[in-house]
Amino acid sequence: MVDPDWVQEYAAERGTSLRDLTTVHVGGVARWLVRPRDADSTARLLRDLAAAATSWRILGGGSNLLVADGEVGPVVVHMSGLQTVAMLGDELIFGAGVALQRAVNHATDEGLAGAEVLTGIPGQIGGALAMNAGGRYGAMADVVSWVEVALPSGDLARLSNGDLHFAYRTTCLPEGAAVTRVAWRLKPSADRAALKRRAGSILKEKNAAQPTQAWNFGCMFKNPVGQSAGKLIEAAGLKGRQEGMARISPRHGNFIENLGEARALDILKLMELCEAEVARGAGIRLEREVRVWPGLTFP
Repeated sequence: MVDPDWVQEYAAERGTSLRDLTTVHVGGVARWLVRPRDADSTARLLRDLAAAATSWRILGGGSNLLVADGEVGPVVVHMSGLQTVAMLGDELIFGAGVALQRAVNHATDEGLAGAEVLTGIPGQIGGALAMNAGGRYGAMADVVSWVEVALPSGDLARLSNGDLHFAYRTTCLPEGAAVTRVAWRLKPSADRAALKRRAGSILKEKNAAQPTQAWNFGCMFKNPVGQSAGKLIEAAGLKGRQEGMARISPRHGNFIENLGEARALDILKLMELCEAEVARGAGIRLEREVRVWPGLTFP
């Protein structure tokens, strides 16, 4: 069988393991993996895939993502190659593949306030934008000025903060789009040391409460209004519950840890257990923060 033209054009890799491209270290292999090097090549790739009637999935830092154990396809577009960092006027502009923590560090180094509240959140800035990542002290929506996306038409489009209709762990992006650049508008601060202390304090707080040293994908579920998903799971008696090599963290109920060789199905079973037990005991329907693809279900 002859490979499609885009395989050679974009140096697509066949059968690449996705396990080490996710923070929970779970996942099968991509039928084809493509790593665009910049915004223009991303837009051309999406155009060519659309023209060939070939579907794709966008992969960033692989946090808040559960990938099935088998073959994932047909194409996974990995955005890690978009690593540009620039400052134009009062805006910091990052390529989608820049690690979110690197972006936060860059902002504080420049004496710009606002992004330090995102300290300790895993993943890349493109994925963080796509899900409006955040924590107790703020979210991406609070600092984003505009976003550039590649469209299946082959065009690049710029969207303002208002265009994105941010909500809790949600961002509205055009169907099939890939985030290529994210611009932050932050406030100059005369006290860089204070920004770094603030970031350090937030990181220390996270490390004390969350299993940051274990393989995990961050929080499993969104916090229901006025409630803590972790406390609801703890109240259901599920902290420490294990399935295969996957475990609900004994430290924080809203985290699942990979103890070494966990399968995606092990993790999914624990997620569904949490959903069922919290619904039964508290009458609350947990909403997933983790994205599960591609259509992982029980056999």
